[in-house]
Amino acid sequence: MKKLLNNWPLKLLSVILAVILWFIIMALADPADTMTVYNVPIKILNIETLQEAGMSYTVKGGDAPSVNLRVTASGSVLRELTAASFSLTADVNNINSLTHRIPIEAVCLNPSVSDSQIVLMTESIEIEYEKILSKDFTITLKRGDDLPDGYFIGSERVTPRTVRVTAPESVIARIAKVVTTVDVSELTESRSIAADLEFYTDGGSLIDLSLYKDTRASIDGCTVDLEVLTKKTLPVVISKEALDEAKAQLPDGYRYTGSQQSVTSVDVRGVKSRLADVTVITIPAGTFDLSGATESKSFTLNLQQYLPEGLQIMDTSEKTVTVTLEVEALAVRAFDITGVLVTGREEGFRYIYSNTVQVYIRALEDDFVFFDTNLVTVSVDLGEYATAPGTWHLPVTVSCSDSVFTPLPRRTYLNVTVEEIIPPTTPVPETTEPADDPDAPSALPPEATLPSAD
Repeated sequence: MKKLLNNWPLKLLSVILAVILWFIIMALADPADTMTVYNVPIKILNIETLQEAGMSYTVKGGDAPSVNLRVTASGSVLRELTAASFSLTADVNNINSLTHRIPIEAVCLNPSVSDSQIVLMTESIEIEYEKILSKDFTITLKRGDDLPDGYFIGSERVTPRTVRVTAPESVIARIAKVVTTVDVSELTESRSIAADLEFYTDGGSLIDLSLYKDTRASIDGCTVDLEVLTKKTLPVVISKEALDEAKAQLPDGYRYTGSQQSVTSVDVRGVKSRLADVTVITIPAGTFDLSGATESKSFTLNLQQYLPEGLQIMDTSEKTVTVTLEVEALAVRAFDITGVLVTGREEGFRYIYSNTVQVYIRALEDDFVFFDTNLVTVSVDLGEYATAPGTWHLPVTVSCSDSVFTPLPRRTYLNVTVEEIIPPTTPVPETTEPADDPDAPSALPPEATLPSAD
């Protein structure tokens, strides 16, 4: 016994045998087993690397990836394990640039389980990433329905005019246009309208930007300013001043006979307050030049210049008008006018002259159909020759009561014989001489002398 107690190698062997025996007993009492742990979350490390590089990423399978794993351990240990007992990480710095896959590293927080006892059902996760871009899009205005009858859109302005979209490259590529829509079906006056923005693909499909990660627009909406106009039909009229001015420019022997217009009225649009006081488009003086014209002449005018600022002609084809001023040559005809009016007679004198004078009248050829000689007055003023016996060559004044017919501006003369009447002192036998009729024509004595025709 003493030998056994003092022999230390035997003591050490006894301890070792005891430990082995303990393990054998424990193994028989708590055998090893394998367990599957589901949905163990994965923590992605260094994800800011992608963000700092201006990349947008998505994890295939969702933003909160997880995997299933199998762990082999004794039953007592397995009973203590849950998904929270494991730490699974995927480091972006270890990503495969070709496959975009990151290996998963697993560690069990229970020291009774080593890394070798863990088997991952999925050994890596896949991350898709792309550049984040910014692009400006012009906002297109779309008007829903039509304005009420008689109203029109004059000008329209969208503020701001563009929107900047910041999004992954694939999202930017899908956006074809940005539209803002306003309802104008009941609009009868100018207004500013707040409107939302809509994003569309080439095929016309609506894109909801809120569904895409790392996607945002610089604005949510815009303001649409609409100028609402109404219309009015205005006659196109040549002013009297313009016609009088043109007539005065015609050379002698020609007359203005009328005008023709390619457009007599136009539809004009503008705001109500500006249209209210406008009733006609007037072509003013200074528009036409008929200097030296011997035939009709046409003028092409831009009607827009005669409208107040803010009013517009609706039909572009009617913005110009062609005005033709008709000019015709005057014809000259000679007429014998009977009934000469002699003024300035004195008592004690007899006046002998022809009661018919030939005058020349100028008018349009067609107007002579309506000419009446009673319209013409022929007069002679005796003046200083009223008491001067002799035969005098006196100028005749010709006038016409109708301005359509104009006496030719040439001198016409009448021979008037002035005789003094001497009362008889003795009975005078009856003769066949004509009575003292002032209107009776008389032949000129051959020895009569004539005054100068001033």
